[in-house]
Amino acid sequence: MIRQATTADLKAVYDIIEETSHYTLDFQVFAQTFVDQLGSLDRKMGVYEEDGEIMGFVGILCTWQLYIGYRVAETKELAVSPKYRDRGIRDELLAWAENVARESGCGILSMCSRIEHTDSHEYYKSQGFHESFYRFDKEIALKKR
Repeated sequence: MIRQATTADLKAVYDIIEETSHYTLDFQVFAQTFVDQLGSLDRKMGVYEEDGEIMGFVGILCTWQLYIGYRVAETKELAVSPKYRDRGIRDELLAWAENVARESGCGILSMCSRIEHTDSHEYYKSQGFHESFYRFDKEIALKKR
């Protein structure tokens, strides 16, 4: 079942993101950011839960984009605990994000994915996404694992 994330989900979401991220995460910074995002009207966050266990997380940011002229939902996080992959949880989280984005007045759901995650790229294409941008990052103060 997917539901809106709450502060009670903080540790479970941190564990999933930490396990699937390429970065070393500071729990205190993560916790403050998570709580701040829960209180934001533009942020929508959902968790996939079964029998009291959080197995996946999705977070989107709904903003007006000047260059497009309407609201866009950017998928900022989509993570499933590795021990629960291949159970369709990612499909359900993505469908939830799309529905929430539509209900929030967004006309596009966008997704960023690391270049090396080619399997994910094929998955997103199978879900109706198409390549439309390049994203360029410059590390200025991040700690890598």
